[in-house]
Amino acid sequence: MKNLILKDIVKNSSSNEEGIVLFNILQEACINHNKILLEIGSDISMSSSFLNTSIGEFLDQYGFLKFKETVQIKGSKLQFDRLNSYIVKYRELYTA
Repeated sequence: MKNLILKDIVKNSSSNEEGIVLFNILQEACINHNKILLEIGSDISMSSSFLNTSIGEFLDQYGFLKFKETVQIKGSKLQFDRLNSYIVKYRELYTA
């Protein structure tokens, strides 16, 4: 398992461009059957644009099960709740 610290791989977590950076890393890990432990600092705020082009795009292309196989999240309860809420809402909309 490879440990990644979000603030070390993106300049910010508010833009589509930086979301693509994270998506590319997740995609490469998935294709190579690697696992990632993504550490998200409690001081990081992730915009919906960033989440849509990173995690949302990954879910679009590979699905929720591949996401669970590829990515583990480490962070504060607030960050975990934010990501969990995003994924739950995404899954509800996607299956509608």
